[in-house]
Formats: sequence, structure tokens, C-alpha cells
Amino acid sequence: MEPENHTIRLLQEIRDEVRRSSDKTEVRFEKMDQRFEKMDQRSEAIETTLRDLAQQMVMLARGIKTALEHRTSVDNRLDDAERRLSDLEKRVGH
Repeated sequence: MEPENHTIRLLQEIRDEVRRSSDKTEVRFEKMDQRFEKMDQRSEAIETTLRDLAQQMVMLARGIKTALEHRTSVDNRLDDAERRLSDLEKRVGH
């Protein structure tokens, strides 16, 4: 009977160790799930920030384009006014 008791005890110890190992694995998976959730939240925050920055860059580029177009228009009008003034000065004799 001694060998059977020893075998049963050994099998019970193996069973208990497997249970403890399973519990530890479950705890690890729960921690990993929490980490993944935090990473997902961070990723969403980063994506939102990048999207906002991209929209701001588009608006900034449009503003710069408008300002440059306006400046070109002003420069052209100034050049035209200076040319006309020069023509008048030549007629008047300055």
C-alpha cells in the first residue's frame, strides 16, 4: 500500500502545483489585459492629438497661402502704382 499512497500523494502534489500555476497564469493575463487597456487608451489619445495637429497644420497652411496671395496682390498693385507715378513724373518733368 505504501507505493499507492506515495503515487496518490505525488499526483495530488502535481495537481496542486498545476492549480497554483494556473492561478498565477490567470493573474498574469489579467495584468497584461490591464496593460493593454492602458496602451489602447494612450494610443487613442495620441491618435486624437495627431489628428488635431494635422487639422491645425492644414488650417495654418491655408492661412499662409491666403496671406501670400494677398501679399502678391498688394505687391502687384504697388508695382503698378509706382510705374504709373513714374509715368506721371516723366510727363510733368520731375
